[in-house]
Amino acid sequence: MKKTNIILISVAALLTFSGCTQTPNAGEKVTYSKSPKEVYDSSCVKCHGADGAGITEKKAPALNDRQAAELELDLYDVKNGGTNQSSGTEHDVMEHNMKKLLDKGYNYDPKAMAEFIEKSFYKKPE
Repeated sequence: MKKTNIILISVAALLTFSGCTQTPNAGEKVTYSKSPKEVYDSSCVKCHGADGAGITEKKAPALNDRQAAELELDLYDVKNGGTNQSSGTEHDVMEHNMKKLLDKGYNYDPKAMAEFIEKSFYKKPE
Protein backbone atom coordinates (compact mmCIF):
# COMPACT_ATOMS: atom_id res chain seq x y z
CA MET A 1 0.00 0.00 0.00
CA LYS A 2 2.80 2.42 0.89
CA LYS A 3 4.59 1.65 -2.35
CA THR A 4 1.44 2.35 -4.39
CA ASN A 5 0.92 5.71 -2.66
CA ILE A 6 4.53 6.72 -3.29
CA ILE A 7 4.21 5.80 -6.97
CA LEU A 8 0.94 7.74 -7.33
CA ILE A 9 2.40 10.81 -5.62
CA SER A 10 5.51 10.59 -7.79
CA VAL A 11 3.47 10.36 -11.00
CA ALA A 12 1.28 13.28 -9.92
CA ALA A 13 4.34 15.39 -9.11
CA LEU A 14 5.97 14.46 -12.42
CA LEU A 15 2.90 15.52 -14.37
CA THR A 16 2.54 18.72 -12.36
CA PHE A 17 6.12 19.82 -12.86
CA SER A 18 6.60 18.58 -16.42
CA GLY A 19 4.79 21.54 -17.97
CA CYS A 20 1.58 19.78 -18.92
CA THR A 21 -0.45 22.92 -19.45
CA GLN A 22 -2.64 24.34 -22.15
CA THR A 23 -0.32 27.25 -22.82
CA PRO A 24 1.86 27.05 -25.94
CA ASN A 25 5.45 25.94 -25.61
CA ALA A 26 8.20 28.50 -25.97
CA GLY A 27 8.68 29.25 -29.63
CA GLU A 28 5.30 27.81 -30.60
CA LYS A 29 3.35 30.33 -32.65
CA VAL A 30 -0.22 31.09 -31.64
CA THR A 31 -2.62 32.26 -34.32
CA TYR A 32 -5.59 34.48 -33.60
CA SER A 33 -8.78 34.47 -35.64
CA LYS A 34 -9.20 38.25 -35.45
CA SER A 35 -6.79 41.14 -35.85
CA PRO A 36 -6.31 43.65 -33.01
CA LYS A 37 -8.31 46.19 -35.05
CA GLU A 38 -11.22 43.75 -35.43
CA VAL A 39 -11.21 43.03 -31.69
CA TYR A 40 -11.01 46.72 -30.79
CA ASP A 41 -13.73 47.74 -33.24
CA SER A 42 -16.04 44.92 -32.13
CA SER A 43 -15.59 45.10 -28.38
CA CYS A 44 -13.16 47.63 -26.89
CA VAL A 45 -14.67 50.64 -28.66
CA LYS A 46 -17.87 50.28 -26.59
CA CYS A 47 -16.10 51.45 -23.45
CA HIS A 48 -12.83 53.01 -24.56
CA GLY A 49 -14.28 54.96 -27.49
CA ALA A 50 -13.44 55.24 -31.17
CA ASP A 51 -10.38 57.35 -30.37
CA GLY A 52 -9.25 55.46 -27.27
CA ALA A 53 -10.11 58.45 -25.04
CA GLY A 54 -12.25 56.35 -22.69
CA ILE A 55 -15.88 56.84 -21.76
CA THR A 56 -16.31 58.47 -18.37
CA GLU A 57 -19.89 57.24 -17.87
CA LYS A 58 -18.66 53.66 -18.20
CA LYS A 59 -15.65 54.36 -15.97
CA ALA A 60 -13.42 53.18 -18.81
CA PRO A 61 -9.97 54.76 -18.77
CA ALA A 62 -8.34 56.48 -21.70
CA LEU A 63 -5.94 54.34 -23.69
CA ASN A 64 -4.66 57.13 -25.93
CA ASP A 65 -2.36 58.59 -23.30
CA ARG A 66 -0.19 55.51 -22.93
CA GLN A 67 2.45 53.83 -25.00
CA ALA A 68 2.57 50.21 -26.09
CA ALA A 69 4.84 48.95 -23.30
CA GLU A 70 2.48 50.24 -20.60
CA LEU A 71 -0.60 48.96 -22.40
CA GLU A 72 0.93 45.55 -22.95
CA LEU A 73 1.44 45.08 -19.20
CA ASP A 74 -2.17 45.98 -18.48
CA LEU A 75 -3.49 43.77 -21.27
CA TYR A 76 -1.37 40.90 -20.02
CA ASP A 77 -2.87 41.35 -16.53
CA VAL A 78 -6.41 41.45 -17.91
CA LYS A 79 -5.95 38.26 -19.94
CA ASN A 80 -4.30 36.40 -17.08
CA GLY A 81 -6.82 37.00 -14.34
CA GLY A 82 -5.56 40.38 -13.20
CA THR A 83 -2.59 39.22 -11.25
CA ASN A 84 -1.66 42.91 -10.90
CA GLN A 85 1.92 41.77 -10.83
CA SER A 86 3.11 43.53 -13.95
CA SER A 87 1.25 46.83 -14.08
CA GLY A 88 0.21 47.34 -10.49
CA THR A 89 -3.30 48.40 -11.52
CA GLU A 90 -6.65 46.78 -10.88
CA HIS A 91 -8.80 45.44 -13.68
CA ASP A 92 -11.79 43.79 -12.00
CA VAL A 93 -14.37 44.93 -14.56
CA MET A 94 -12.15 44.17 -17.54
CA GLU A 95 -11.25 40.74 -16.19
CA HIS A 96 -14.96 39.92 -16.10
CA ASN A 97 -15.42 41.30 -19.62
CA MET A 98 -12.36 39.42 -20.89
CA LYS A 99 -13.91 36.08 -20.00
CA LYS A 100 -16.96 36.98 -22.06
CA LEU A 101 -14.81 38.19 -24.95
CA LEU A 102 -12.82 34.96 -25.01
CA ASP A 103 -16.04 32.95 -25.05
CA LYS A 104 -17.13 34.95 -28.11
CA GLY A 105 -13.82 34.32 -29.90
CA TYR A 106 -12.26 37.74 -29.32
CA ASN A 107 -8.86 36.50 -28.26
CA TYR A 108 -5.84 38.69 -28.94
CA ASP A 109 -2.11 38.96 -28.45
CA PRO A 110 -1.47 41.60 -25.75
CA LYS A 111 1.67 42.87 -27.51
CA ALA A 112 -0.04 43.21 -30.90
CA MET A 113 -3.09 44.87 -29.33
CA ALA A 114 -0.92 47.33 -27.40
CA GLU A 115 0.98 48.24 -30.57
CA PHE A 116 -2.28 48.71 -32.48
CA ILE A 117 -3.70 51.00 -29.78
CA GLU A 118 -0.53 53.09 -29.61
CA LYS A 119 -0.27 53.46 -33.40
CA SER A 120 -3.95 54.27 -33.75
CA PHE A 121 -4.62 56.57 -30.82
CA TYR A 122 -1.54 57.72 -28.91
CA LYS A 123 -1.36 61.45 -28.29
CA LYS A 124 1.89 62.77 -26.90
CA PRO A 125 1.52 64.95 -23.82
CA GLU A 126 1.86 68.64 -24.59
